[in-house]
Amino acid sequence: MKFSICMRTGILATIVAGSAWIAAAPAKATALPADVQKLAGIVNQSLLANPEILAAQSAVDAARARLDGAALPLNNPELEAEVERTDANTYQLGISQTIDWHDKRGALEQVAQAELQAALQQLAALQLAKSIELLDALGRISIQNSINDFSRRRTEILARFTRLAKQRHAAGDIPQAELVLARLSLAEATMQQARSQAELIQANSDFFSLSGQMLGEEIRLPESLPINLAAKTDLEAIARQHPQVQEALLAAQIAKRKINAADRERKADPTLGVSAGREGSGNLLALQFSIPLQIRNSYQSNVDAARAEALQAEKLAQQIYWNLRAQLQSAGQRHKVISTAWEQWLSQGRTSLQQHIKLLDTLWQSGEISTTDYLLQVQQTLDTQIAGVELHGDLWGTWLEWMSASASLNAWLNNNI
Repeated sequence: MKFSICMRTGILATIVAGSAWIAAAPAKATALPADVQKLAGIVNQSLLANPEILAAQSAVDAARARLDGAALPLNNPELEAEVERTDANTYQLGISQTIDWHDKRGALEQVAQAELQAALQQLAALQLAKSIELLDALGRISIQNSINDFSRRRTEILARFTRLAKQRHAAGDIPQAELVLARLSLAEATMQQARSQAELIQANSDFFSLSGQMLGEEIRLPESLPINLAAKTDLEAIARQHPQVQEALLAAQIAKRKINAADRERKADPTLGVSAGREGSGNLLALQFSIPLQIRNSYQSNVDAARAEALQAEKLAQQIYWNLRAQLQSAGQRHKVISTAWEQWLSQGRTSLQQHIKLLDTLWQSGEISTTDYLLQVQQTLDTQIAGVELHGDLWGTWLEWMSASASLNAWLNNNI
């Protein structure tokens, strides 16, 4: 489950357009902070043992074996022997060979070559997808850990406040209604903390299903997540080079080559043979020639079906390209919006939670603010802090979307290990 991109009130209200557009292409990262290296190392290690990737690698091996087989002759020679015992015993030995007159082997070899390339692109696309899923799970673990910390601190603050409210109520300083309000706020905070813990458990479970191991170390997301935005023509080139698009284009190429293979397959190949032997005291020598007569079935329907499948594959490839092109444009725009909001949050939004809570405690105990105002401000302060953490998660999500759509994540991983 990907991070949702939310327009949070108060945080995104100050967003202005103005990110610079940089030259395209998966360029090498310039900084290698420890947190980034740790993320890259976890993902690369997990990919080595991922069952789906290992299965895709086996599919590549199978395609390579089929290519080796397609390069071999289609027809083996046939050996014939005949013995007849009559008044004049007959012994005959012959050999025949079907000739690949229309180079069917060449057509099948071209199909196998394209299938191998498609299998390699499928492997690359799967590695990219699994890397994105792993980083998404790691990001959710990191974000949910931070949210869980704030939820726990909210519960601790309200538990302490409820104890103080109980003491002040016993002393007659605050009415029963304000004590009830404090208890209700604590109950709500406890429920929110339970939900937060449940979501953290789910994020860890998702990571385990992808990597086969539990995360044994704390993960922090980098605060700076730049991307390489590009002009329209560059985006089109990036989309065309995406493994999913390349795989689809190769599928269309395979379908076109199968037209040629089906057309050659329907054409009959001759069989030549020679045999020699003895009949009684005389020698025998025979030449044989045979060829199927494609009269009742010309197999033209196979060619027509291959043409229709080629057209289908071509249109599917076009749609996949359009989808990737749209994803690139959308991911770049969303990242620019979220990145601007994130930069403003870093410069203006982060405050000392502990100092603010102490100030609220002082104001409440001195009677300058009511219990209702205290609880409202505590809740608003913690909600804002959590919103900042979620905004970081949104930034991570849009960055992953761009890295996925531009197929530049594998280069990023390899440059950060």
